[in-house]
Amino acid sequence: MEGKFLLIVIASLCALLLPSLVMAATNDTVTINVNVSEAAQIEVSPDTATFNLVTPGDVGFPNSQAFTITNVGSTNFSQMYVSMNVPSTETSNPVGTGNPSNYYAGGFVVLKNETDLTGGNNWRFVGRQEWNLTDLPSQYTPDTWTKAWGYFGNNSKQYFWDLANGTDGTCNSTGTPGTVLRIKNWAVNGTAAAYDLSTEATTHTINSNQEDWGIFDAETTGPLANYCVATWVNCTRIFIYQWDQTSPFDQCGSEWYIYKDAAKFKPNDQFDFNITVWVPKGIPAGDTSSSTLTVTAS
Repeated sequence: MEGKFLLIVIASLCALLLPSLVMAATNDTVTINVNVSEAAQIEVSPDTATFNLVTPGDVGFPNSQAFTITNVGSTNFSQMYVSMNVPSTETSNPVGTGNPSNYYAGGFVVLKNETDLTGGNNWRFVGRQEWNLTDLPSQYTPDTWTKAWGYFGNNSKQYFWDLANGTDGTCNSTGTPGTVLRIKNWAVNGTAAAYDLSTEATTHTINSNQEDWGIFDAETTGPLANYCVATWVNCTRIFIYQWDQTSPFDQCGSEWYIYKDAAKFKPNDQFDFNITVWVPKGIPAGDTSSSTLTVTAS
């Protein structure tokens, strides 16, 4: 009996002590601080575009490709531009070779912005390169200073141009006279008048000499209206571009940005653009060589 009483007393004491043990719990806090470093990073998706069986001179756009730029970094951007590596890869004249791999795909790419921020919601060449013709067209008579001539192929139409070197014999000369580019205002149509650049043509005058290129500011009229133009020092090629802000092409002063907004392109923001290709007449069938389009944000 005494043992049973003792067990009851012990159990009672435990019951009394148990709540006090639970009530003795406590806590403390930890302050968390995170500082995010500056990371300038964008991501373009998808990362490739392929255009198959494109008909030369086709003006339709059944295969345009949409791209999305995402700010995956931690900093804001106020402007973005695109450039094409055609001038550094297509360095030999492909005209007349009959080999499609001598042409680089980037020279056919046209881009359309998602907004009108940069001058218009139209298809524009990113970086079109045109080469001089080795043969003299029978309907064309060059002037004394003329060093090169060729065609600017804008989808279904071709416009005749010529290039006069400067006093030093180069086509990046800013001397007196300097390098001059002329292009007919209307397309080749089988008549001699389409090759007469003394009338109804737009004259582009060189603005600056940069490395091996002569840089021309954009004109407001003609087939190359609002495009920047660069001419190679030995007069063999001209480069026609719209958004290229890389050196030395940034000296044009008339380039556009695909995005420019003081409100900033903030982390996780997205921006869309589209590209397709305009393949001029006279390009041989087959696979051209690949090019790289670069999107730069700052």
